Amino acid sequence: MAQKFKLHEVFTPSQPAFSNYVERGVVNTQLLRALKTPGKQLIIYGHTGAGKTTTLANVLKAENLRAIITRCVKGMTLNGIIIDAFSQLEVYFQTAIENTDGGKAGASLGAGYFGIKASFNLENSDSAKSTSKRAVDLPITPQTLAKYIGEASCFWVIEDFHKIDENEKAQMAQIMKVFMDSSVEYPGVKIIAIGAVNTAREVVQYDPEMKNRVSEIYVPLMSQSQLRQIITEGSKLLKITFDPDVIDKIATYSSGLAAVTHQLALLMCEIEGIQETQKQSKFITKETLDAAIEDYINEHSDTLKSTYDSATRVKNLRKYESPKDVLNAILTCPKEHVTYQDVLAAIKKVHPEYKGNNLRKYIEELTTTERGEILRYDKDSYTYHFSNPFLRAYAQFIRKTENANSPTTKTELHSYLKTILKRELEIAHDAFRKDFSVDHFPMDDDLE
Repeated sequence: MAQKFKLHEVFTPSQPAFSNYVERGVVNTQLLRALKTPGKQLIIYGHTGAGKTTTLANVLKAENLRAIITRCVKGMTLNGIIIDAFSQLEVYFQTAIENTDGGKAGASLGAGYFGIKASFNLENSDSAKSTSKRAVDLPITPQTLAKYIGEASCFWVIEDFHKIDENEKAQMAQIMKVFMDSSVEYPGVKIIAIGAVNTAREVVQYDPEMKNRVSEIYVPLMSQSQLRQIITEGSKLLKITFDPDVIDKIATYSSGLAAVTHQLALLMCEIEGIQETQKQSKFITKETLDAAIEDYINEHSDTLKSTYDSATRVKNLRKYESPKDVLNAILTCPKEHVTYQDVLAAIKKVHPEYKGNNLRKYIEELTTTERGEILRYDKDSYTYHFSNPFLRAYAQFIRKTENANSPTTKTELHSYLKTILKRELEIAHDAFRKDFSVDHFPMDDDLE
């Protein structure tokens, strides 16, 4: 009997994919090699939504490896991170032993013995009863943490490493050094830091000695064929069929982000009433994709606004080159991918006196996590582009609604946004088809 799958097991926009995981080829190989090398610490980095956590989770699962996970939030201190990890280990220490022989009771305190929950047994018999407490309130050092992570035979995964306070990152590099030294006694002990694009550079610059002791693993955005594979493999698990043109469009609109592919596929299935593997195959058309895109906009309009607001927030007033000025200049260019010279020319067209001495720096700023990664840089073509068509459409929407004759009611604004988005999505799809003469994307290439 064929295995049945629930919809949310197949298309998982908010969780790591397991049932419908697409292997990352070279990345998987690099990751596995680093995990097996004693003393080697890992930094996994890449764009938000590129699949860093999913890739690691699947490699750990395939190799039956254990990990404790600390999820960083903005402003988190090093002390908080260490305490979080130690707390998850559930280390206990013995505080008292009560003897009850012949009705006489006695107690002794000894906080020198530690044990991990998995191997610690609370003794309770007629003759003696021991009392234990969690050790999280005791002084905790990186050396102590490395010791107990080593004894637990697991890795320490630190997600969103880039959110740690800037002045704490130098100390984090030192903690990695401690873990490397501890690998003499515990060969498998490791820190796996997951972060944004510049994470690896930040760690190494704080301590140059780390350069040859850390494996820097870059997880690129997914290729078109990999995104397409998410949909085709998912459709097999659910026994459904997507129109080939729909698959092409979703892969294009996703701009390398698996989360967008999963989200659009999930919405389409929900619209069609598909919640699990079908008894009879069901065909999904372009009309369903149109409805899913509308739902996507309804669900993510606040997220788009938040990203745009982060990107255009003004720290220091700059004439002609505020973040919004730069984005608007890009939007006026007649092509999707623009060079520094294109942006400079667009601004000078309106302000001929503009020199652009710091323009490159301000464009680069818009590719950072702090600015919501609203732009991406293509190192092969030396060009910049919006990180996905949805953000480009929203930026275009803001630019056009600032005009005096723009819509004013909420309904009109929403309708106008959908109109702009539809146009931007078609532009993105047409641009892709011009770059690739084939009708559909190949299934076996590895463009990483």
